[in-house]
Amino acid sequence: MDQIKVFLDSDVLISAFLSKTGASFAILKNPKITKVISKTVKEEVLEVVTRLNLNLPNKDIFPDIKIITLELEKPRLSETYFPYVLDEEDSHVVVGAHKAKVNFLLTHNLRHYHTVKIKNDFGINVMKPGLFLQYFRSLGV
Repeated sequence: MDQIKVFLDSDVLISAFLSKTGASFAILKNPKITKVISKTVKEEVLEVVTRLNLNLPNKDIFPDIKIITLELEKPRLSETYFPYVLDEEDSHVVVGAHKAKVNFLLTHNLRHYHTVKIKNDFGINVMKPGLFLQYFRSLGV
């Protein structure tokens, strides 16, 4: 079976950094899951890590995570992807998932996204890390 490729919202990474027992951490550490974020998500995470003064033991907090560039200017990004989010500031996450050609967008903030529209238009399942982990484990990989 091919590796499952997921796009991670910044809140999933922060959650993994805060708890070593949760689903977000399990996903982050699983080598059978291909993890993707955008440069924008990376910047958001670094900002929160700094703001919360998180003392992370590893200098490279993004190991085994593919980082992509969105290559869209903010006005175009917002205009094209705003119908998929409740807050225009979240549109970059949908862009990243779409550009990365993933099947899953993982976030703790489902209410920020029009999940059915994203699934119908892009074939991307938007779900919380815990539910994704249940699905992944059911595959027996």
